[in-house]
Amino acid sequence: MEHKKIAFFNYLIPQNWIISITLLSARLLSYLPFHWILKLGHILGVFLYFLPSKRSAIAIKNIDLCFPTLSDFEKKKLLKKHFSSLGIGLLEVAMVRWKSNKAFKKLITVNGLDHLRNAVKKDKGVILMSAHFTSLEVSALIGRKEIVSDLPPLVGMYRLGSNEIINQFFRQARLRSVEGLVTKFEVKSLIKALKEKKIIWYASDQNFTGKNAIELEFFNQKAMANTAITRFIEITGCSVLPFFPTRLENHQGYSLTIYPEINYAANQDPELFLKEFYRVLEEHIKKNPEQYYWIHRRFKSNLENKNPYL
Repeated sequence: MEHKKIAFFNYLIPQNWIISITLLSARLLSYLPFHWILKLGHILGVFLYFLPSKRSAIAIKNIDLCFPTLSDFEKKKLLKKHFSSLGIGLLEVAMVRWKSNKAFKKLITVNGLDHLRNAVKKDKGVILMSAHFTSLEVSALIGRKEIVSDLPPLVGMYRLGSNEIINQFFRQARLRSVEGLVTKFEVKSLIKALKEKKIIWYASDQNFTGKNAIELEFFNQKAMANTAITRFIEITGCSVLPFFPTRLENHQGYSLTIYPEINYAANQDPELFLKEFYRVLEEHIKKNPEQYYWIHRRFKSNLENKNPYL
């Protein structure tokens, strides 16, 4: 999808002042040493934690649903760590947009790269099927030649928001790592990229209610999932590999983990394929639960029409 660059004067319009000042501040902060950015992100997260919002209530409900065996103290501790992770994640977007590849090279470790290289050798397209972690934007760095030099071009999927300045910021951040971007409405472009043997960076773990929706279990809760990815496999013969980021402790950087390919045979039940993906995702989340996006209403829709967030 083509987009015209926003004229500079749009940043000076009074209604955009807060956004413009925020982006300018984020750019200045992105040049700080990595450990300082993490500390400032933590402070931002603490502020967000104490700021009343419906997102906090959603996170509390999700933690209650997914971790019923935790004590109230442990749940509150996880909630605080989650908001700290959210604050850091906001500044990570600025890092991805402006920090140098040389700086990132020292921070990124890619695990399971052989799984991806073996998939590429099949001479078909590949989908790196990710999920909404607080370091989601960092995972796109796998597409930069300075991080991994011998991979086909990466094409990312993205979602348009209501503010064009914010949309442009995210496009520019992601286009440092990917060859192109497509929205969920540009299915033909996505299939074309797969047929051209490119790698698609795809995250489809949020609540879904479209015609391709099926119900499955995620953390022992009923959740709706999108089966469209199995159609992409049927049409293009592509491989699908789970791919998730982790922010390491003690300011050590990031681990990008590629899991073995999830096989999907002809005429297989899409539900079995998605169950395996969500099994891998759930196990990855449990290692660092604070880093998953608990502020989304993941369990809003189900076949029984029971919305736990009401």
